Amino acid sequence: MMSISFPEEVTIVEMLPRDGFQRFPRWVPTEEKIAIIDDLSRVGLPEIEVTSFTHPDVVPNLRDAEAVVSGITRRSDVVYRALVPNVIGTNRAIDAGIDKVNALITASPEYNRRNQNMTIDENLVVISEIIDIGHDSGLTVEAGIGMSFFSPYEGRIAKSQTLRIVEEVIGFGVDEVTLATSMGMANPVQVADVVSTIYRRFPDVDLGLHLHDTNGMSLANTIVAMQLGIRRFDCSIGGLGGGVILPDAMENIGNTPTEDLLNMLREMNVESGVDFEAIVTIARDTLTALDVPASSHVLMGGIPEVVLAQNR
Repeated sequence: MMSISFPEEVTIVEMLPRDGFQRFPRWVPTEEKIAIIDDLSRVGLPEIEVTSFTHPDVVPNLRDAEAVVSGITRRSDVVYRALVPNVIGTNRAIDAGIDKVNALITASPEYNRRNQNMTIDENLVVISEIIDIGHDSGLTVEAGIGMSFFSPYEGRIAKSQTLRIVEEVIGFGVDEVTLATSMGMANPVQVADVVSTIYRRFPDVDLGLHLHDTNGMSLANTIVAMQLGIRRFDCSIGGLGGGVILPDAMENIGNTPTEDLLNMLREMNVESGVDFEAIVTIARDTLTALDVPASSHVLMGGIPEVVLAQNR
């Protein structure tokens, strides 16, 4: 039998409070967001992206960022992270007492123009400023590179384009780099090509993946990434999430469902430190409260316990 190597443990980053709600079709009250984050904080998740310090006119669903951060019950074993698009957002996050910032840039020139109102080169200057400001305040800074593999405007993103941004942000001294399959159109061969190239050039980089599941390949991409050395993965309860500047027909560009990723990991004996049963309960209760139908495999019964129980 062929031997396949996987890590003993990985880090799971929960994205529901930010990515899941930023394009949600209705306003989620601040108190409800706080309650969800507090529930997520108690199940072993080491990191949660709780909000985005973006201009309220751009992402109105997250206009309560300061109120959310001040209202949650902080735990010392959880890193509370926020997305920041610019220096103003970074300073807001620092003033709010956030632990870590996710500095946003995309590898798609057109998406970056629409979403950030900047060219990629202009955005790189902003990223360098965010890194300096964050480090001066004692924050960990991650560079989240959206559209790293595919854009709805240009199609497949050239590997050289993504690698150039990675090289720049590493040169600025960023702590972590996360590649995002924002359109969910990456495939395992493409992920393997980009990730292995990055590791050859920058073997010490702290690299993560933010996977969406439009084409149904996010878990396959996760397996390939783990084999190549990635140990950090973003995901979202129920698979909720999607960019705010996407074509109108692309409203359901969901993330990898947290419960599906955790189920795969436990079946593979890869440790995450997260209480799977508790996450399933949170996922079911949260989607019910949001009036969102279950779409993840776990919530639709795709686990051994449910299958066996139905046949007894």
